[in-house]
Amino acid sequence: MQEIPIRALPRQEFNVLLDDQQCTIILYQRGLYMYMDLTVNGELVTAGAICLDGANLVQYPTTKFKGSLHFADSLGTDPPQYAELNTRFFLLYLSEDEEKPEWMKY
Repeated sequence: MQEIPIRALPRQEFNVLLDDQQCTIILYQRGLYMYMDLTVNGELVTAGAICLDGANLVQYPTTKFKGSLHFADSLGTDPPQYAELNTRFFLLYLSEDEEKPEWMKY
């Protein structure tokens, strides 16, 4: 499991290498929920994925992305809020070979 560093901003875009995949992640807050767009090696994988505690942010099986992305709430099971990113809410990557912890719902 790899923690991906993020900042407490209502919108952020960054590049990260995950298991030899060049990923561009965009996180943005809209109302009560945060959403994610993911591009891998220049190809859109998911757009507007709702960020929930423990849920896989790549909601459908795809050959464009190996592994899974999840938010973790260190104080409960609330959906992430930008003001507490990287202090309460953490973005995690699991490779295909890693077993999901029980707290990860999907």
